[in-house]
Amino acid sequence: MSNLVTARLSEKNIGIVFGCFAPCHLGHFNTIMQAKRENDACIVVVCGQPGDRGEAVELDLRRRFRYMRELFAEDEKVVVTELDETGMPLYPNGWTEWLEAVQSIVKATMVSSAEKLTWYVGEKEYITELEVRTNDFIRFINRQELPISATLIRENPYKYWRYIMLPFRRVFSMNILVLGTASGGKSTLVKDLGRYFDSPYTDEYARRYEEKYNVRDEELAINDFNYMGAGQFENNKNAIISPMNKGLMFADTDVLVTKVYTKYYCSPQEYAQLAPSFDLLIAQQQWEIIFVIPPITPYVNDNFRDMSYADETSRWHLHQLFMAELEAHQLLEKVVMLDQKGNLETDSQGFYARYEAAKKHVQNHVHNKSGIWID
Repeated sequence: MSNLVTARLSEKNIGIVFGCFAPCHLGHFNTIMQAKRENDACIVVVCGQPGDRGEAVELDLRRRFRYMRELFAEDEKVVVTELDETGMPLYPNGWTEWLEAVQSIVKATMVSSAEKLTWYVGEKEYITELEVRTNDFIRFINRQELPISATLIRENPYKYWRYIMLPFRRVFSMNILVLGTASGGKSTLVKDLGRYFDSPYTDEYARRYEEKYNVRDEELAINDFNYMGAGQFENNKNAIISPMNKGLMFADTDVLVTKVYTKYYCSPQEYAQLAPSFDLLIAQQQWEIIFVIPPITPYVNDNFRDMSYADETSRWHLHQLFMAELEAHQLLEKVVMLDQKGNLETDSQGFYARYEAAKKHVQNHVHNKSGIWID
């Protein structure tokens, strides 16, 4: 049962854990578990204000609060609360104002006053400040027992990935997109890269959608494109938040691709209806690398694809639409063109050459960001 619908706490012994949680890591989690198990329940106070250190990694206060709520959604003995410190004096000042705000939150969370409140802190100066302002119990947590910090994670999330609590990992995931016109080998490339790097990967949702409803490209209506855009977004999102994500995720197309195909197949009026909703989703996508495969391989008739744009002119026109859309969303700096030619005898269409190029680029990128080389 979600603690969103749990009644206010009636327990008598309450542990209190507060922090920025940018991000929440195993050290934080262990502290919360100790506070819960040494007491009847635990109140977690997620603190922050606009411009704090969490925002530098796209973890503003509300997002941190939401992710902490998600983390403890099924734990009725942990209640997650939020404290916006806007207007309070900055640390190390403002202890009196801050404590009054936290005490108000604790009071609002309880049915009646607790018999015993215990604060769990990891900084000795916190003990001093709390002791002069409250008669509550204070428990010091030795952080050296699990030497990890949010600062270390923010500086090198890939290196410390296993310490990041699951809901927060999505912010630090290196998401890699592969796009291009049909018959370029992108779907196979995504699968092969995902398997090589032992990472989650997605398929092209539009293809799955068309097969499910037995509809061809040229038969798609405006509602179909709407469903396919939302479906592709959800498809990629699920891979990003998957417990199988170890820091890398590979996607076969995204909402931007759906938007381009909508422009290609629908009337200008229909496209104008859907474009704003696509743009909202595109803005939420965070790509580390965008591999673009140009139409340099023969078009394969699989008796499913629309053959009306199988000619070279149409394929290159569609490619240019992709590039224009990437530019419109200021994504060109993330683009890596996969146009390598292969050995004429063993790799005449360059599929292996492009796989090797993509693999090495990912290896170098991860190494440059984390210092870790993936064999």
